[in-house]
Amino acid sequence: MKDSRITKLANNLLNYSVKLQKNEKILIEIIGKDAIPLGKELIKQAENIGAYPFFNIIDSEIMREMIINCKEEQMQIYAKHDLQRMKDMDAYIGIRATENTAELNGISKEKMEIYNKYYTLQVHFEERVKNTKWCILRYPNASMAQMSNMNTEEFEDFYFNVCTLDYNKMSKAMDNLVDLMNRTKKVHIIRRRN
Repeated sequence: MKDSRITKLANNLLNYSVKLQKNEKILIEIIGKDAIPLGKELIKQAENIGAYPFFNIIDSEIMREMIINCKEEQMQIYAKHDLQRMKDMDAYIGIRATENTAELNGISKEKMEIYNKYYTLQVHFEERVKNTKWCILRYPNASMAQMSNMNTEEFEDFYFNVCTLDYNKMSKAMDNLVDLMNRTKKVHIIRRRN
């Protein structure tokens, strides 16, 4: 049975976080199999919007094996293809649900620098951050619950209670509050001058 909270979270991500529009292209990137239900829902809802969803699933253990002995030329080629895909996108949602958040620990500083210089910097910081509407989030799983010192069900409830709020409504309320504060500030300044 599908969790209705996943449907609501996908709606928030697409319609509030990245404001996906018809005919836009979105890359949904998943790290960790626990987030696959959200990935599927994002694809379904993106298609309902009339957008074009694409996906990428990354396994941290396999990624680790590639980075441990990576070469500069290898990372340049790896980045070249993912960079072109990112350039084709209007939006990006990254979902992190790794079973072990420390999976890339223990890789030499030199190899991580090669990976970050040729891949992370170019694909994510230079292209995604600067040229797409994007959102990155963690997805609730046992690892995340453990880091929060909570059982999995308790953490899932906490997570979905926060992430499925009506952020459009909250944003409008904040706009009204800021407007009220600005008007009050102007009145206060006028009174001071008198």
